[in-house]
Amino acid sequence: MPLAHAAPGKKAKSGKVVVFTQLFEEADTDDNGILDFEEFSNSYGASERPVVTLFRFNQLSGRWLDNRGIIKIGRGVYLSDFIESNGGRKINPDKTEMFFTADTYRDGFLSPDEFFATRIQSASSRASSMKAFEKLDKNDDGRLSPAEFGANIKV
Repeated sequence: MPLAHAAPGKKAKSGKVVVFTQLFEEADTDDNGILDFEEFSNSYGASERPVVTLFRFNQLSGRWLDNRGIIKIGRGVYLSDFIESNGGRKINPDKTEMFFTADTYRDGFLSPDEFFATRIQSASSRASSMKAFEKLDKNDDGRLSPAEFGANIKV
């Protein structure tokens, strides 16, 4: 694979290009020049929080939600985007973006399973996650509203 260049108008440092090209090539297991979600989730850009990994992938791959909550599929992650975002590590969701990404049922609330995806997996057991969930669930309805989660979303 040829050495990638920075996005137009920006000049990446050659050391950064070399390092992130190598990380990209290691993650691109099918050698097609594009990281799919599985490849990205095993790359440097992955987070211990599954929802952060998904958010980073969606941002880099051109995926987005339209105003009806329908996912528009992007193209995957290209090397130039991977380099520019330091492997995705420059992309970190705020509470609102995290809530919106974790709400996979698209019902405006987080279930315990959706909430678990927002937690650091290596240090978070289901039991400790449920304790945190129950503490945040002020009205004891078994789901978290945006306000209970700390997101700035109006429902």
